[in-house]
Amino acid sequence: MKINTKTDGRIATSGSLLELPEVEPWPEPVHGATLLSDLRQVFERFVILPKWSAEALALWTLHTYAFQQRDVSTYLGLESPEKRCGKTTLLTVLSELVNRPVVAANISSPALFRVIEEMRPTLLIDEADTFLQGNDEMRGILNSGYSRKTAYVVRVASQFTQYNLPAAGCPSATAPQEREPDGAAIGATRLVRFSCWCPKIMAVIGRLPDTLADRCIVVRMQRKTALETCERLKNLDATPLRRQCARFAQDHGQDIAGARPDLPPDMNDRAGDIWEPLLALADLAGGPWPELARQAAVELTASAQENSPMSSLLFDILLQFVHFNAERIYSRDLVACLNHLPDRPWAMMRSGNAINELWLSQKLRPYGIRPRTIRTGTMTAKGYFKDEFTEIFRRYIPRSEAKAYLAAAREAERQPEAHAAA
Repeated sequence: MKINTKTDGRIATSGSLLELPEVEPWPEPVHGATLLSDLRQVFERFVILPKWSAEALALWTLHTYAFQQRDVSTYLGLESPEKRCGKTTLLTVLSELVNRPVVAANISSPALFRVIEEMRPTLLIDEADTFLQGNDEMRGILNSGYSRKTAYVVRVASQFTQYNLPAAGCPSATAPQEREPDGAAIGATRLVRFSCWCPKIMAVIGRLPDTLADRCIVVRMQRKTALETCERLKNLDATPLRRQCARFAQDHGQDIAGARPDLPPDMNDRAGDIWEPLLALADLAGGPWPELARQAAVELTASAQENSPMSSLLFDILLQFVHFNAERIYSRDLVACLNHLPDRPWAMMRSGNAINELWLSQKLRPYGIRPRTIRTGTMTAKGYFKDEFTEIFRRYIPRSEAKAYLAAAREAERQPEAHAAA
């Protein structure tokens, strides 16, 4: 698809014209805490959301007006177990609120970095699962595109040299043998660098690829119940809020760029990177928002870690070693135990109804763990040694999951005691 750049913020294509008009800022200074509360209320009116998601979405919406003041542009990932869980409705609400929205149900790699380079949009990608699967190039671009310093792709571009074609009836003039229909011959090529850095939100049925989910604030949508209701989208008038967001970003540009907000102590480096731009906005907004933003960061990060497929698999393996009080375990016994846990997040990584020893060894191989021969009496079979997992458990099992398990175990121990006392 041929793309022509326009100087007024438009891209002309062979299809319809893509226009991203600038938002006129609100005429008066804006109170940040009130603005964020109003944005949160909009999300709560129109979409059924998990706890703390409305706060994150309000902050992210404001971030789309100020992302160029920071070195990281926060990603959002919307996941749902099946269709009709509200992802498309949420994307529609966001498209009315965010700065310079570009909504796409499908997008090619060249179109992705061309539209970002030329438009600096907020990119809202619906049904990302339909084209991310097996598309390593697209996943690589998205993985690198959240940090300004790494968000570039390099491509080879042709330079077209214009030739003077012979005048009619002039036999002495010659033209190049290879030329474009308009008379431009293909000349030299050159390397061109395109930026793929901008705020992005990606919606999928199922789960985002692990490397991409690790760069996102993940919101897991669920289908609403019969008792849950929300308003019709036709009642949404987003223009005042968009103008207020533009005014807040305009008035606080230098403060946003220079902010170094304190991060929650248990947050890892990657989570800290993606939350820092939002925490900076919360601190500038004031009111209850500095505390609300940090609570949302802690809770949503913990939820994402607990539902990480690989982290949950490692945690369940740890539990089997604890349950059997063993220093080694046969592969077949470990697989049999895992197959009795069908509802765990890692179950989505399997291709069939049950896992086997080969599947398990393939999942553990990137961590440097391989099955070894175990001998018990006269029996010999492949299995795993606990001490080989020790460092992996420490590094990849989130504390929140271990704490939740210990709390549940203590509660289970107390219940028999309570029944006996009664």
